Amino acid sequence: MRVRFAPSPTGFLHIGNARTAVINHLIAKKNSADFIIRIEDTDKERSTIESEVSILDDLKWLGIEWSEGPDKDKALGPYRQSERSEIYREYTEKLLKNSKAFKCFCTNEQVEEDKKQAIAENRPFLDRCRDLSLNEQDELSAGGEFPIKFKVPENETIIFEDKIKGEVLFNSSNIGGDFIIVRTDGTPVYNYIVSIDDALMKITHVIRGEDHLSNTPKQILIAKAFDLPIPEYAHLPLILGFDKKKLSKRHGITSVDLYKKEGYLPEALMNYLGLFGWATESGDEILDFDKLASLFDISNIGKSPSIFDFHKLRWMNGFYMKKYPLNEITDMFMPYLEEAGFNVRNMERSRLENIISLIRNSCEILSDINSHAGIFLNDINPISEDADALLNEDYSKDIINIMYDAVQTMDEESIKTGFIAAIKEKSEHKGKKLFHPIRGVITGRLIGPDLDLAIPVIGVDKIKLRIENCKKRYC
Repeated sequence: MRVRFAPSPTGFLHIGNARTAVINHLIAKKNSADFIIRIEDTDKERSTIESEVSILDDLKWLGIEWSEGPDKDKALGPYRQSERSEIYREYTEKLLKNSKAFKCFCTNEQVEEDKKQAIAENRPFLDRCRDLSLNEQDELSAGGEFPIKFKVPENETIIFEDKIKGEVLFNSSNIGGDFIIVRTDGTPVYNYIVSIDDALMKITHVIRGEDHLSNTPKQILIAKAFDLPIPEYAHLPLILGFDKKKLSKRHGITSVDLYKKEGYLPEALMNYLGLFGWATESGDEILDFDKLASLFDISNIGKSPSIFDFHKLRWMNGFYMKKYPLNEITDMFMPYLEEAGFNVRNMERSRLENIISLIRNSCEILSDINSHAGIFLNDINPISEDADALLNEDYSKDIINIMYDAVQTMDEESIKTGFIAAIKEKSEHKGKKLFHPIRGVITGRLIGPDLDLAIPVIGVDKIKLRIENCKKRYC
């Protein structure tokens, strides 16, 4: 078995394409198969080196590895279609000589007019140049460049067994007529050379998104024209947003690069994408790569599109974050803290780890740390809307005054170890009416880490500043 992932370097690695790469990687792992990467970069206007580098970096970040490349000794890869032009040129010459392709001399306007006429007469569209002899084509093309089209056989049934969808049937007369395989500038198009590459690279299984389903009959016809082997196909259902429309930017993050920047972990994204569209018999959802590969079967994936659950991915990511030792997760949080403006590089390591230990379980992605770290690192932490409303209550003002008086008479050690007990002793309030105002003053919010553990880490100086600020603001 040999599988491949073939991205076009025209943008970031979209989550749908990442899912395709993950599925191919899982299948290769389970079957000890070769897995190759082929960059489909013949679209000169849209393809960029920057995009290719970004895609390959994202694949490596996810933990996806490929088996080989053009340099077999070093197994570097990936293959690039832009480096295989001579191969495609030879195959094109074969098609022209065998009258299975032809040069087209029609203008775009003529082609559109002919298509309209075919529709009006309820017949398949046939290009007016398709029956020109080679000599006629050579004469007409002298001194100029013209596109080359594949001559689609008339009324031919194309059947293949899709590993997910079952039997799929097309009629050649209903796939849009003769189609361009080589552009006017001499560059071949995707639908043409993909069949050549899959055959020459001995790809046995093509697993890709459902949006490629309509390309399949054209690619099968190309393979048949050269008498090349036809791979088995599996077309993955679309990924939908919450509104049941195709996943796009309006639904949220859609590129792997942005997930990485937001602080998602590669093992979480791999787990989620590998399990997307199917479920284990046990119902287990947290599965490492090896376990996923052992359980995965392409036939388990449902035929219908599935909705991308951002909340579930966040939950899954939070689970993986909890598995990291404190020293490692602290290092992982540090770039996000620095980006938020917190000077943690010069902070005593033990203090930083104490802070992380108190707030790590409130984070589902690494960037969440920025909304919690201020409790410990800001001099005066911003007060949330719900905390502000509560601190404006009369009973809260009583507690603020008690807190203010207490810090004037308590020493540093007693504040660290017995501050809450001292306030409790002097206040007539109990339960939420006592502890919520104390938390609101000290942290600026009504939920958070255990106050007895947080107060020593926040530090006496910050505690005093925050109490003084609240006394001025509310009393």
